[in-house]
Amino acid sequence: MSYTYLTYALLIIVIILIYFLLQKGRGPQPPGQPVRGTDITGDDQSPFRKWDCSVSARQIVLSDVPSGLTPYLYPFDEDDLRRQPREGFEQLISIAADIRLLDQNSKEVQDLESPVKLWMSYNAGDILALQRSGNTVDNLVPVKIVPGRTGWRRFSEDAVDYENIKCGEMGGVYITINSWGDPPTGWGVPR
Repeated sequence: MSYTYLTYALLIIVIILIYFLLQKGRGPQPPGQPVRGTDITGDDQSPFRKWDCSVSARQIVLSDVPSGLTPYLYPFDEDDLRRQPREGFEQLISIAADIRLLDQNSKEVQDLESPVKLWMSYNAGDILALQRSGNTVDNLVPVKIVPGRTGWRRFSEDAVDYENIKCGEMGGVYITINSWGDPPTGWGVPR
């Protein structure tokens, strides 16, 4: 009988040690690595590429991307980005992604030879946030962090095509981008 108690005591000690070892291994997680977009061009000879960078049930597609540039999704600190000031809209509904274009030398590219088209859809979480704030899809406006400054701003009106904003569950906008210096993009209200 005393061996049984000793066996249980040793088993409990081993379980506690394993628990602490697993906890120690977790520690603070280092920031995630960038994730490369998926080339969906379909034509290897095309001088322009089409990339799928969809994330969080949100369609994000870049088209007319010059060959030699590759989009990467970077991890971001959502709490920090939400604390940034807003200009031209009242409420930040969501942060869609932090996409950066890298050249063949893995250097970020900001000046583009030709405009790139960005398709960005909203998701179910965006719809719920709109409902909670008393807004509708008609009020959504795509927003970005302004290059070289702190704070969120709307994309310029002439860069945004709202024609598909109400396309069922995957409505969104096309945004024409002439320079890429504003990695974080998202949705705000009101338009």
